Amino acid sequence: PVGTVLNVACGVGKIGMEDIMKGIWPFLLAEILVLILLILFPSIVTVPLQWFTGM
Repeated sequence: PVGTVLNVACGVGKIGMEDIMKGIWPFLLAEILVLILLILFPSIVTVPLQWFTGM
């Protein structure tokens, strides 16, 4: 019984980590893409700020 519990716990841990990594990668890639866009096109941020501040 103890061995079965340990096997189930280890299996759940492995599946959990794999699922977490699969879920994190798209967010990391999206953040990198946003940073690249902000570096290449800073007007994406500055133009809307000018609209809201009225400058």
